[in-house]
Amino acid sequence: MTKKKADVLLHPVRMRIVQALLSHERLTVQQLVEKLADVPQATMYRHLTILREAKAVEVVETHKVRGTTEKVYAVSKEQLKIPDKEVEETAPDEHLKYFMMYQANLLKEFEKYVLNHSPLQYKKDGLGYWQTTLHLSDAEFKEFLDELRALFEKVSENKPTGDRKERIMATTFIPGG
Repeated sequence: MTKKKADVLLHPVRMRIVQALLSHERLTVQQLVEKLADVPQATMYRHLTILREAKAVEVVETHKVRGTTEKVYAVSKEQLKIPDKEVEETAPDEHLKYFMMYQANLLKEFEKYVLNHSPLQYKKDGLGYWQTTLHLSDAEFKEFLDELRALFEKVSENKPTGDRKERIMATTFIPGG
């Protein structure tokens, strides 16, 4: 049975694997296990297999290490989009399930941060959450999304360095009334 792309990508462990690969571009299983320390190696392999079958992740190089082959993984960015047809054919209760999985992942990241940092650091580190209502025509909304997407693409190309902090930003648009 073929899994829906949303089922593959919105699983909590697989979301974290994809985010780690997006942030660091190319990682071995050992490097992924180090970055996601709470994910056992066997579990990592199982989820990487699912991501590879969905073509969301690919092996980009291999190395011989002590008689075995070490694989280096990267994200296939063009495969991370859930097809419009799948979105249109997904039942409302499934969309709610996917959104809850997405929110649960954000909650886990938020929890990890606040439990390991002083509230005195929150502002300096840029921790924040808010909600606002925008009043936009369809054309204005499309223009806003295009500009936002371009800005995201620009900064998402930044490579990790000693002076750059990893920051997670999530967006959700919910049409009103």
